[in-house]
Amino acid sequence: GMSEDGVGFVFAVFAAVIFVCSPCAGRLMTRHGKVWVYIWGISLVCVSTICFSMASLMPAGVPFAVWCFSMRVMQGLGAALEETAMYSIIADLDPERVTLYLGICEISTGRGYMIGPPLGGFLFSAGGFAMPFLVLGLAVAPAAFLLYSYVPPDAYRLSKGDQSSNDVSLQTLLKSPQVMVMAVAAMLANSDYAFLEPTLGEHAAEMGVASSPDAIGMLFSVAMTSYTLSCPVIGVL
Repeated sequence: GMSEDGVGFVFAVFAAVIFVCSPCAGRLMTRHGKVWVYIWGISLVCVSTICFSMASLMPAGVPFAVWCFSMRVMQGLGAALEETAMYSIIADLDPERVTLYLGICEISTGRGYMIGPPLGGFLFSAGGFAMPFLVLGLAVAPAAFLLYSYVPPDAYRLSKGDQSSNDVSLQTLLKSPQVMVMAVAAMLANSDYAFLEPTLGEHAAEMGVASSPDAIGMLFSVAMTSYTLSCPVIGVL
């Protein structure tokens, strides 16, 4: 019973929370360590994704919309923490090979986007609305445990002396033309996929292009397949 505007807001609030909370994640890392911030973030993503599966139990209308909106806010907060900490940890592992590690990370991200839509469509067909969220939430949970087990929580905390010499303020970044150009370019590049998320599935079904959840999932994976395959080539260039 949600309007198209409501659906758009539910999709958009995830990215909006990441935008607002990512700078706060940086401050938390200097106080509590990057690994702990990552674990907090991935745990929030896990819990909120599992809770999202309960949306189908909510009454139609406002309760359903509020539940979906709230879970997306929590997912966005968790993603802001874990993504910011992840890139920071990667940069600390080996500064001389950071480009290689980031390339591997982007390939992994692309594979997730490539596999996610068709897998989600299959799970939706097999088990209904709740199944994709339950499977994904339970699959994410071990990541926090593995990181805690194999990466010492304080391994990447900076000493006060290092922190003062390496920290760059947000104001300094915002004043940099190079940073702003990259930020705007990244925003525009990601907006195309964001336009499609709340609209393409319904439109494809209405046009008879993809009528089943499986087919819609495959349709979404096309762009991400080319993204994943092009990452190594761009890395070489």
